[in-house]
Amino acid sequence: MPLPSCRIESDGPGRLRVEGDLDELGVPALRSALETHGGVPALVVDLSDASYLCSQAVSVLVGAIRGSEAMGRSLTLEALDGSIAHRVLQVLAIPHEAI
Repeated sequence: MPLPSCRIESDGPGRLRVEGDLDELGVPALRSALETHGGVPALVVDLSDASYLCSQAVSVLVGAIRGSEAMGRSLTLEALDGSIAHRVLQVLAIPHEAI
């Protein structure tokens, strides 16, 4: 079985950083990381170093935002202005912060 071509790491309390291609192979790791950090009142997911976002990953991120809002928590997506992630989130009108 091929290995995911992305890395998802905790980048301090309430922060996750995604690097590389977030393709279908990386979706389970993304889901797991979001679930692990789901109890914090505010979570930031930095997608600035993501070089690809598959539709499944986008769906997981949108679901996590909605789930956080329903529980009175916040989940903020960050992406470097002009990056692949920023353009994908912008085209799909997914709330995020350009950094």
